[in-house]
Amino acid sequence: MNKKITQLIKYLNSSSIITILSGAGLSTASGLPDFRTNDQGFWKKNKPVHFGEFVQSKSARIKSWQNNHAIRASIKDKKPSLMHGYIVELLRKNKLNTHITQNIDGLHYLEEIKSQIIELHGSVFNASCLNCLKKYDPATFYKSKVKELGSTSCTSCNDGYVKTSTISFGQKLDEQQIKKATLASRRCDLFICLGTSLKVSPANQFPQKAKARDANLVIINREPTPLDAIADLVIYDDLDSIYEKIK
Repeated sequence: MNKKITQLIKYLNSSSIITILSGAGLSTASGLPDFRTNDQGFWKKNKPVHFGEFVQSKSARIKSWQNNHAIRASIKDKKPSLMHGYIVELLRKNKLNTHITQNIDGLHYLEEIKSQIIELHGSVFNASCLNCLKKYDPATFYKSKVKELGSTSCTSCNDGYVKTSTISFGQKLDEQQIKKATLASRRCDLFICLGTSLKVSPANQFPQKAKARDANLVIINREPTPLDAIADLVIYDDLDSIYEKIK
């Protein structure tokens, strides 16, 4: 393990541009479950709404918003982990360093580095009209429209439904986010995967794009991933434990 930590530190110190891909493992130290799985029982209590259902059914739209409210409530008192803080440090060091995340919890977000953060699956703290794209604050919209009026209609165009930016099952990812993530993957010389199973596409394609451009690939996760064989360095450990060894 010591040799691996030494190699990791060497990569971090010698690399010009670093791109990070994070998954649910980044936030587990903050006490959050993976909201896209049933392991912690969240979706057993809050049935997920397919995007097709959201578009077609009023009751499904209301349920989707109730789920979003439940997620935000579970996040309310959580704080960023030590590794969250370390990623922020890396982004501040170089404007070309990028954090691609699959997480929707917002624990990775800071206004000053927002241009360097790519939220592949959206955020529970953003919402917009599916028709005119007008943006809304989810907490305000839920209280004033969904809860009080039982409506998810846009107050601007009156012709679209307002949805949180989290990507629902069956919903396409934002193409602009995909393009930005692809660019970040191809221009870096070090690509680090943190707390992600690398089983979900297109997220698992970005490390391969980086590797194809001769970047060093580092994978840090508690369990093996499908891309371990092509990585230059693989470490099985908790992320905050790794932070304590490299800080």
